[in-house]
Amino acid sequence: MNYYELLNIERGADANEIKRAYFSAVKEHSPDSDPEGFKAIRLAYETLYDPKKRAEYDAYFVTSGGVQNDLLAARELIRENKYKQAADFLTELSGKNPDSTDVKRLLAEVLWYLKKSATADKLCAQLLERDPSDCETLLLRAKIAESRKHVDKAGGYYNDAVSADPSNPRAWNVYIHYALRHARQNVANIFYRAMEQDINMFRDNYILYIVGAHNNNLFNSEDSLKYYDKFAEFYINDKNPEEEVYPQVMTLMPKFLEQAELIPFVEKILPTLEKSKQYIDEDAKSFMYIRSSILLFKLESDKRIHDVLNDLTAFLLLEDKNKDKNEQLEMEIYIVYNLSLLRPSIKILMHEYPEFFKLNQAFYLDALNEKKEDYLIDKYVAIHKKIKPGMNFYFDGDVIEDEIPYKRETPKVGRNDPCPCGSGKKYKKCCGK
Repeated sequence: MNYYELLNIERGADANEIKRAYFSAVKEHSPDSDPEGFKAIRLAYETLYDPKKRAEYDAYFVTSGGVQNDLLAARELIRENKYKQAADFLTELSGKNPDSTDVKRLLAEVLWYLKKSATADKLCAQLLERDPSDCETLLLRAKIAESRKHVDKAGGYYNDAVSADPSNPRAWNVYIHYALRHARQNVANIFYRAMEQDINMFRDNYILYIVGAHNNNLFNSEDSLKYYDKFAEFYINDKNPEEEVYPQVMTLMPKFLEQAELIPFVEKILPTLEKSKQYIDEDAKSFMYIRSSILLFKLESDKRIHDVLNDLTAFLLLEDKNKDKNEQLEMEIYIVYNLSLLRPSIKILMHEYPEFFKLNQAFYLDALNEKKEDYLIDKYVAIHKKIKPGMNFYFDGDVIEDEIPYKRETPKVGRNDPCPCGSGKKYKKCCGK
């Protein structure tokens, strides 16, 4: 069975037909349920989807179709875990085709499966003497070296592989995963080298766009935002995302929400996250927090909204049962001090941020109702006397009982500042949670 037959397509199939056939075949041969079947399908796809590789395959296939069929037969034995039969078959096939790199490389892989790593490595070394830039053999030798705990050697082979074929997405993919396992300090460099070749390099494993940017801590860089946008592009358009994507993104979400420049990215991927098959009912609270954080960011960025309304909204969103209610009352007193100044902001809050308006709806409605000014003044003069006895109360500049502007007794604690309780955590992760 050749690559066209493996994907069930005609020899004249275009790129879109090849891609559709690949995704259809993956459903039957997933990496988890059928790793060897998936590997064969993936090899067929990578060969036929790339015009250069396809031309080389077609030329080779016409003259050496029998070898290709024999290799597929050997892969079928491997898929069935019949490694000894596959090794015998490939040894005989290698004798008949001594110049076939593909046969010897697959034989080396089978020997590795049979735990004959030293022999497999020697066979790879022989192939590389013939062609030092053989990317596939370098990747196999790197995998063998890694399994033998020769971590530094493996890293060298992976680096040689991407240098030999810098446009090969699979080579960069396995190299960066090796670095994540054994050399995290190299992840950033590997990621950016891949991006220099092609920003779409990791489209088939797009979680690496977040991994690369996150490991670099370049949340403020323009390039980093491009990588997050690439993740969003591929994730939103992926009808069958890998299961690992959802939990990894949700784990990193608190980090995203700490960076104002990443809020648009979060907002972009949020609907797709909520539709994920991995979504469970327990995640509902997390999504409510995410949406509130997005809205609060927009509110704080809206110059039409007075700071005291931002402070009051942030206070009302706190889940701390022990939060000081007097703080809320002081902010409400300030609003009553300056009703004519604050009413426009309250109206914007009502019409454009209804979720936040509802947090203190009764008070805001009273503040907007000019007929209730006397009621509010009387009510908050009484509250003011209790909270700040002996201080005068001002309403829009007129003395009612020297102007005392709204002022906190202690400096305002930002969401990302250290928590005043001394826990060492950020305020938003502790008492401001």
